[in-house]
Amino acid sequence: MMQHSLDQLAVFIVQLFVIVDPLAAVPIFLAITSHHNRGERRAIARRGCLIGYFVIVLFIIAGPALLDYFGIGRSAVLISGGLLLFVIALELLYGNPTGTQTSSSEERLAEKKEDVSVTPLAIPLLAGPGAIVTCLVFASQAPDLLSILLFAAGAFVVFFCAYLLLHWADELARVLGVLGMKVAVRIIGLVLAFIAVQYVINGITELWPAVRMHAPAAKTSALVHRYPSLHL
Repeated sequence: MMQHSLDQLAVFIVQLFVIVDPLAAVPIFLAITSHHNRGERRAIARRGCLIGYFVIVLFIIAGPALLDYFGIGRSAVLISGGLLLFVIALELLYGNPTGTQTSSSEERLAEKKEDVSVTPLAIPLLAGPGAIVTCLVFASQAPDLLSILLFAAGAFVVFFCAYLLLHWADELARVLGVLGMKVAVRIIGLVLAFIAVQYVINGITELWPAVRMHAPAAKTSALVHRYPSLHL
């Protein structure tokens, strides 16, 4: 049981890191903090990652109750989440800034703001719809409190790595260069596309037994309605 939880935690960390995609956030972060010095930029990165982390933890803890309240099944979360992530993956593959993260108008407004750690850095650049959906998917299959705590710890690992990348954003941009950043973003987009398609497959697979179970009953009901003599 513990081994299964650890394996699930490892998968969660990898998927959340790919979806948060702090590497792709580096050039945007540098753009919206261009009028700040290095010390201020690192303080903004620290606050933004902390806020993003607490937003994610909120959905990890409250996610299952939220889904139950609205009567949303796990298969619906998987399929809709997979479609959303696939759209994000396509945007990354084509090198477009993802519409689910920040828009150009938000970035222009951010450049004029004193503190951009909440918006757009924490939300939606780091803790965006894709990351929230991922947390809802994993939280919905958490069997106990220990699993919830493990996912919260895994999210901490991801956002700590995000903070390190943003902390050293200037050096990272110089080392990788524009071409290196583009290649890295496209590789991440490809991996994210694989994850998105697998989400949809898993959602359909979970939904299919229910469809098959109700199909014979529905068919019989239709026949009885058409031919009342069949009803015994």
